[in-house]
Amino acid sequence: MMTERIAFLREQTLKSLNKTARRSMPADWSTADAPVSLPERKALALKKIFDEMPLFIGEQELIVGTRTLYKPADTNTDDHNVFEYRLETYPRYVTDAEIEAFGKDCSFFNKTHYTPDFGILLHKGVSGIIAEAEARKADPALAARHIEFLNSVIIAYTGLQNLISRYADLAASMAADADGEERARLDSIAACCRKLVTGRPETFREAVQLLWFGHLGTILESFMFICYGRLDVLLGEFLGDTPHDAAEELLECLLLKMYDQADIIDGGYFNKHEGQLVVTLGGVTADGGNAVNDVTMLFLDAIDAVRLPEPEFNLRISRKNPPEFLDRAARLTVSGCNFISYYNDDLFVDAMVGVGIPAEEARLYGFDLCQDINIPGRGDFYNAGTLSLSHGLMTLLKSKSDFASFDELLSSYKELLADTARQAIERFNAGYDLISLYRDGKYDEYFAHIREQGATSWAGRHPMAPLPFLSALYHGTIEQAMDMIYDPMPVKAKGTMIGCSVEAINSLAAIKSVVYDRGLYTLPDVVQACIDDFRGEGQEIMRRILWNAPKWGNDDPYVDEIAKDVLEFGMREFAKYRTNTGDVFLTGIHQPHPVATGWGLMAMPEGRHDKTPAAVTLTPESGTMKNGATAALKSASIFDTSLIQWNFCVMVNYYASVFEGNGGHELFKKLLTTYFADGGMQHQPNVMDAAQLRQAQIEPEKYKDLIVRLWGVSAHFVDLPRELQDEMIARLA
Repeated sequence: MMTERIAFLREQTLKSLNKTARRSMPADWSTADAPVSLPERKALALKKIFDEMPLFIGEQELIVGTRTLYKPADTNTDDHNVFEYRLETYPRYVTDAEIEAFGKDCSFFNKTHYTPDFGILLHKGVSGIIAEAEARKADPALAARHIEFLNSVIIAYTGLQNLISRYADLAASMAADADGEERARLDSIAACCRKLVTGRPETFREAVQLLWFGHLGTILESFMFICYGRLDVLLGEFLGDTPHDAAEELLECLLLKMYDQADIIDGGYFNKHEGQLVVTLGGVTADGGNAVNDVTMLFLDAIDAVRLPEPEFNLRISRKNPPEFLDRAARLTVSGCNFISYYNDDLFVDAMVGVGIPAEEARLYGFDLCQDINIPGRGDFYNAGTLSLSHGLMTLLKSKSDFASFDELLSSYKELLADTARQAIERFNAGYDLISLYRDGKYDEYFAHIREQGATSWAGRHPMAPLPFLSALYHGTIEQAMDMIYDPMPVKAKGTMIGCSVEAINSLAAIKSVVYDRGLYTLPDVVQACIDDFRGEGQEIMRRILWNAPKWGNDDPYVDEIAKDVLEFGMREFAKYRTNTGDVFLTGIHQPHPVATGWGLMAMPEGRHDKTPAAVTLTPESGTMKNGATAALKSASIFDTSLIQWNFCVMVNYYASVFEGNGGHELFKKLLTTYFADGGMQHQPNVMDAAQLRQAQIEPEKYKDLIVRLWGVSAHFVDLPRELQDEMIARLA
């Protein structure tokens, strides 16, 4: 139940009133002249933010800390509190000589998409991390580069101590001018922060506050896309005898903090902050037991009270979990909480174990963004290679279209996919070899290579952009005295994924049906029509015939057999290879950003026009799901689940009326459990009403709380630009 405090804070958050605390970062902030190494200067830049950024304690807040420094947006608006969320918003810490040596300024180079283990911070405390790094420096075998890394961690976490201490001082100062309940609130904030400067959390409140300070540090350093991991498991051990009402209110405060930056305009197509971070709940523990605990259920209650599109909640559903977990989640889903996804926990764990990841590690998995599995603080699976089925198919057909049979076409297509996968892995491994030179102190070889080849980075990591703060939240980094960008973590598997799948599957089915089985058109004529975007004479009739051919997501073996053949082939191709460390490539199927992806995709033989939105992963294309949700889920459960270890998604857009009435959540539970029993891996429901969405376009002020799921991310519908709104409505056609 929402308390008066949470109702007030929620309204403050939705109105973005905290943006009054935002300030432009001073243009002259720099640590580039400090007489220390590059990693230490990067840490000093972060410490400068910790030490000097404005502080903000909002009215009635229980959990404190917010990012207040940004680069002003390039906008004509008169609202000076609008900011861009840019990687360049960081004090300068590299020198001109370093930029010249690397060939360009890559200090902003950071792939993000990380899931640290905040349990490291909760168990050790800030001072414990500093002490561990200091102790590690005593090893006489360490080289200078190792000492520099350890120093960077110490500097970064000393900065965090300073920030926490500053918040303690501010709360104490504010308390001195307050009385009654307000003074007690501020005194408790001051005491909590004072404890966390040097001590480990002991209470639930202290754990939640330190968790938030830790996450704040990661986004100050990395700007966005640093996910939370398994917060019910992490926080569960601190619940103790905390009254459940008090614990739920703290979690609600935490959820509102997670939406703290929604006022920041990125210039992207959400029209709002694109942070879209993920919390993982449920599943099993490292020893295989049930992980659902009181904090799990408190989170679900907090979700119900707060109801904001960020963060996303990915739920691991295991046969070990108590039934009330799924029951409570299902009630949230059918009520319109379109930021919850469901994962078949047992199948995902089995799939990871099947390729050699130790069971005790696999069972700890959480999530990066969207559907990407990660093992918090122990691995970084993102992203070794993507295989776009649709782009590959059109590349083939534009080069050759005179295939005597569908089998001949399919054979040539697989050859192209295999070669594309091989090239992707070769590029990834070559990049690893390159950055390993810098990691191992072979600087002359590294710089000689980049002078000759130009490439400077590996898989979104660059020596000019170390991550000292984030590194301390990963296992193996302090032990090996090595920044996490060099991959010292215990689990070294990497992810690969198949993208743009549905359009290719539907195109192959249409070609098989219309060209080879029925002989209505030749393949060269179909390909030319795609090049013409079906705008030529007679091509619209052809397009309609192709569009009415069998389509994915209807439990139709004619299409499903093609999908199973091609997708499993692509995943097996990636699985053939090993990293340069001898580790496996995980495989999966994923396609985010339907509108943006569609912009870059030409017309295809399935009958789609150029630039129309792509399907989300294995979600049926808009207007093609003819046999209902059950058929779509049956199609999605045909795959060999041992091949899917990294990502997977099938989104079904349900009419809200389907679940109206007291038994709606039971119907959803039945759909989900049947699908999982049949071998389904993941489900991402979207419960919507097309008429309501259209009305929200007309009267947005009346529908400000309406949440929709786009792919692996959710948003308030009225905040979306028109093209995304229209795409959401089209999914219900």
